Amino acid sequence: MAGVYDVAQDWTPIYDRTELAGFYVAMGTSGNQFKNAPLVGRFLAMLIERVEAGDDHDSEPLRYVGEHTGNVINLGAFSRQRAINASSAGNVMG
Repeated sequence: MAGVYDVAQDWTPIYDRTELAGFYVAMGTSGNQFKNAPLVGRFLAMLIERVEAGDDHDSEPLRYVGEHTGNVINLGAFSRQRAINASSAGNVMG
């Protein structure tokens, strides 16, 4: 499924590189992630910069540190290779 309203199997967005070198995606947002767009842009900017510089996000997922909170976000949670959350409610509420 693709378009304005797309979802991943467990309803968690995918922010990651693709198998095709130089291509990256922010997809599976189910249409509810629009308020997160600025942060997703920062995730992807860091991901692209670091992967293109040689970091291996697949074996050592990158971590984003929030500029205002200092909170650490493991970008592996949004990886195309993440384990599917079997306990997901299968909807936007998780």
